[in-house]
Amino acid sequence: MDTITQSLLGAVTAQLGFRQRLGRGATWVAAGAALVPDLDVFAGPVLRATGFEAGGLGHWVTHRGLSHSLLLVPILALPIAALWWWVRTRRRKRPPQEDDTGGQAASGTRHDRPAAPFSTLYACVFVALASHPLLDWCTSYGTQLLAPMSRMRFAADCVPIIDIFYTPLLALTLVGCLIVRKVKRLDGPRASLAVGWIGFGLSVAYLASGWVLHERAVEVARGLAKGETVVQADAYPALGSIFLWRTVVETTDEWQVARVRPLAADPAATARVNVVPDVSNRWTWLARAVPEGNAYEWFAMGRIRAAYRRVGDRHFVELHDMRYGPRPESAESLWPLHMTFEADELIPEVKRLSRRGHQDVWGVISEAWRDLWAP
Repeated sequence: MDTITQSLLGAVTAQLGFRQRLGRGATWVAAGAALVPDLDVFAGPVLRATGFEAGGLGHWVTHRGLSHSLLLVPILALPIAALWWWVRTRRRKRPPQEDDTGGQAASGTRHDRPAAPFSTLYACVFVALASHPLLDWCTSYGTQLLAPMSRMRFAADCVPIIDIFYTPLLALTLVGCLIVRKVKRLDGPRASLAVGWIGFGLSVAYLASGWVLHERAVEVARGLAKGETVVQADAYPALGSIFLWRTVVETTDEWQVARVRPLAADPAATARVNVVPDVSNRWTWLARAVPEGNAYEWFAMGRIRAAYRRVGDRHFVELHDMRYGPRPESAESLWPLHMTFEADELIPEVKRLSRRGHQDVWGVISEAWRDLWAP
């Protein structure tokens, strides 16, 4: 998911017993550790600088790769926990500061508390790090959870990359923990532990609800096929929440894309459906076979629709990642791959396109916001 949400979830995991034992530093370390896997966004520019282009797909090939592997979490947590342990040890070795009267600091300071074992620090970092790929797995983008053992991309398709309900839920959990620690009548550590677990439980319940709505959306999509032979039916949460979905049905002759509200009284009646033919010929298969097309299909987890047109001796093929579109019901991809073949030349010119073009960010957000609440 987005960076802010990942950091908030990491901070929430620290409230599940670690912050109560390690102090406020646990929240900040967990929030920072949860961001570490996304440092792979810098790998794309580095690869381009070294000549690796892959048709402009360098970022897609590297993002959510090795740094997001669950197999790497135990290893990656080690240096972070070690650095944290070193900092805490150095702080404990400092002489106690004198109070305003010239005496030693009162008892109960960090110098009087028993030192936390390294295993507790490691566990805190481990959980925060693991939360990142697991939350990314819940989205539709695809995450290589088993890299480097496998390049397979995993996606549960149960929550969007940006969710206006899930992110505030995590933020409110942290605010709740802070408030109960300030109330003198409460046992701060126990109260914050309870609030932390309640908030974390609600966040998991929200993700589980996304999976339930996903299954409902797929069921609606199959019904919209109206007797056509369904090759595959999928549903992807639209930007914003789990209450609006983009459904994609591939039949033997066409693609059906729909905007579906699975909680509507009659989802099929309120669905907006767009139908386009399924195109398959020599040039579309060549486009899939070239390295860029192969990488694009791997990135899209096989959900590729091809479009074709011919102008004179030139053949134009567009590959569309059907998981994401400018609108939930659009048959266009948010980031198609365009290839141009000459009549006697099987090595195409490859361009990565963007349907958003130079549209301003606020325009995209306002459009998604209107679409989220439109009937």
